[in-house]
Amino acid sequence: MSKRVFPIFLCLASAVFGATPPKKEISQPSTQCQPTLYKPQGWSFDIGGTYTWMSVSTPPTYSGSTGGVLGKVSYQVPDSFFGQARSYYNIGPLSSSVNKTSFQESYSEFVAGYCVTALKNWTITPYAGLGFDFLFDDRTGYASIAPIDLKYTIYYAVVGLETHYTWPDWMLGFRLDCIPTFNQYLKVESLSGAAWTLNNRTGVAVQVPFAYRYAMNYWLELAPYYRFLPIGASTALGLPDRDLNQWGAFLTFRFFL
Repeated sequence: MSKRVFPIFLCLASAVFGATPPKKEISQPSTQCQPTLYKPQGWSFDIGGTYTWMSVSTPPTYSGSTGGVLGKVSYQVPDSFFGQARSYYNIGPLSSSVNKTSFQESYSEFVAGYCVTALKNWTITPYAGLGFDFLFDDRTGYASIAPIDLKYTIYYAVVGLETHYTWPDWMLGFRLDCIPTFNQYLKVESLSGAAWTLNNRTGVAVQVPFAYRYAMNYWLELAPYYRFLPIGASTALGLPDRDLNQWGAFLTFRFFL
């Protein structure tokens, strides 16, 4: 091999065998690409309907199915202030063993508290506030008893606890309210200008909401519930205590801003 050819041969061998391709490092999955859990928070608006089976005690006992609507405005952020205004309306005929009544109920509650983050996906929110309930009990007559229209106005406090556990597209909650009444009044339609003060008692309300997020800011919520509202007695009218028991469910659409 000549002196000219040999250097050329060395250059070619070095180009083919001398250089090794650099090793590619195995990239670790970036945390930025991992899906983040969407937590419903901030301002939200609820609107929906309700079905309720009602039972109003005192002989005779009235019971039946009612329907209604509800609306809520809420503000909730983990580890921050919580506030909510909620209103409900129910209407329906109730019947007893002797007569019937056209029953209506409208009540609103205003509460405020603090939302605490217990775990990554779990929040606990204690709160307190005020509420008022208007009951319209229009009874038909029977035997020697004439028809009568009763109108109740009940003011009460609300001391409650709400908790939620959230998945990416699901939410499970629980709500417990204690509702001690502090003012109850009864008006009889045929006796205009007169009102009777009733004795105060304490009620309770429980909800177990299930919610599904079908779009980024839109949730569909189903909340079975039970509510017990005690209606006080009137010695002047000879009316004993009455218990209003409600079993039902709320179905609402919820939108977060």
